[in-house]
Amino acid sequence: MKKIEENFIESWELVRKNGRNRYALRTGVLWSVFTAFLTKIFELSAYSFKEVYFTKSFLNYLALFILVGIVLFWQFIWKFNEKRYQALKRKQENESNS
Repeated sequence: MKKIEENFIESWELVRKNGRNRYALRTGVLWSVFTAFLTKIFELSAYSFKEVYFTKSFLNYLALFILVGIVLFWQFIWKFNEKRYQALKRKQENESNS
């Protein structure tokens, strides 16, 4: 088993230990804030930073992204990582039995 795979198993076990809700909040919010700011960055060529980011419109936009991130995005990442974790654990078990 590769070192990167072993590292993933160790790190994902810590994430699992901390729980899904904590992961959902952290991952969902981080993804949301990053994505919301990134998608609006193109408007900076036509408007000032203040006009783009310090508006009620942006706060609504950010709230929508946070909602999507917390409700949907984290679940996709959790399932993806959980599937990878289970496959690597089987691989690790098979290698130790060989």
